[in-house]
Amino acid sequence: MSNDSIKASRIKDRLSGETSQSKKSSVEGYISDGIKKKSSETIGSENPSNEEKMTTQEGDVSSGTQVLGEADSKYSVLVCFAAFFCVFVSIGISNSFGIYQTYYLSNILNNSSASQISWIGSLQTAMMLVASVFSSRVYLSIGLRYTSWMGAVIAFIGLFVSSFVSSLGGLIVTQGIIYGFGIGFVFSVALSTTSQWFEKYRGLATGAVMAGSGLGGLVIARITSAMLNNLGFHWALRISSFFFIAVVVPFTLIFKPRVVSKGLPKLIDVSAFKSPLFLCIIGMGFMGILGFVAPIFYIPSVVVQLGGTESFAKIQVTIFNCGYLLGGFVVGTMSDLVGPYNMFSACTFFMGIFQLVLWVGVKTKPSLSALSFFYGFFAPGFTSQGVSAIAKHFPQKSWAPYIGIMYTVMGCSIIIGNFIISHLLKTTNGELDYDYIARFSSICQVAGSLFAIPGTLYIRHLAGEKKTWVS
Repeated sequence: MSNDSIKASRIKDRLSGETSQSKKSSVEGYISDGIKKKSSETIGSENPSNEEKMTTQEGDVSSGTQVLGEADSKYSVLVCFAAFFCVFVSIGISNSFGIYQTYYLSNILNNSSASQISWIGSLQTAMMLVASVFSSRVYLSIGLRYTSWMGAVIAFIGLFVSSFVSSLGGLIVTQGIIYGFGIGFVFSVALSTTSQWFEKYRGLATGAVMAGSGLGGLVIARITSAMLNNLGFHWALRISSFFFIAVVVPFTLIFKPRVVSKGLPKLIDVSAFKSPLFLCIIGMGFMGILGFVAPIFYIPSVVVQLGGTESFAKIQVTIFNCGYLLGGFVVGTMSDLVGPYNMFSACTFFMGIFQLVLWVGVKTKPSLSALSFFYGFFAPGFTSQGVSAIAKHFPQKSWAPYIGIMYTVMGCSIIIGNFIISHLLKTTNGELDYDYIARFSSICQVAGSLFAIPGTLYIRHLAGEKKTWVS
């Protein structure tokens, strides 16, 4: 082979090698870029920021939120402790209204009927529930503590001003509407803050908070009775108003959010009505609370009709609050085991059944005392586990508007129910006949509990292969 041929062959081989190397480099570069890009995409998808934690089945945290603390921690217990005492004084005073009603009926409002006086307590409870619609918007704007303090001031004004009023209309406005609206902010902040700070033990925590109203009713009812007998209702209301604000203001200093959402929630989220489960929750709440106040307000009067003394009639309020105190802890613990939706429906059912058996069926002084206890035992589950059910089955961003809608529906139901109760009160042989009220209240609650069936079936349908009866 000639030298020229050898040189030409070497040049050809060199060019071929460079081309191959160039192609190899290009392929390696393409693969490298692809790996980097894919790696970047994977990291971005598998490691969301703290503000975009994935939504779980529990619905604890959703996109667009920032987690500021650990759930079920020591601070969570401190929040629960503070919420307990806020509910202790606010709902405790409300649960003592039966003492005021007995006093009003015998003294300053003896020309008014029991059903007319009951409007004070009914509107107090209704306004407390309706206030929850606005509380979420307010506390996201000015903070949990300032919202609680604002509610405390409103409630203080209502209770204090009522001490200067002696007419039914004036007491309905002050002790009923204004005080009820004020404690609504305190109550909703206490309950929602506790729900935020607990996940595994949320049912027990909310139940413990609700037990505060039972203890408050026990303690405050006895103190109120003593003040009414020795000081009169004017000073009883004044002292209660100062005691209320002296307890709420310092304890709410502990409140702070665990989860912060971006932006303000909708005041009314109409998309809630597209959820079959949510419709079952508000259906149960609406039916269950239609006659909710009947045993609380009227059992003392029925006891007197059966020959009981006024002091024994007042003891019914104490028995109710004993049941409320115990039920808050027991029902809350059971909720963590069987699910809040199941406990919500079970409590609604048993409140109605015990009325049918112990009031409509038997109706003796011992049976009514037993009803006072068992009704109080299941009442905290009815009033709190609907909130826990929403927290379990819906994302965190939906909690505030959904809970607001639920409590507003329940507040309207109380007002409607009180109109119905007023028309059901009949006079027989010169005495008021409370039997129709008992039947109405019990049937509504048993009927409301039936919403558990479609709700539970829907939850199991959504669970797919992971079906469970714990809901």
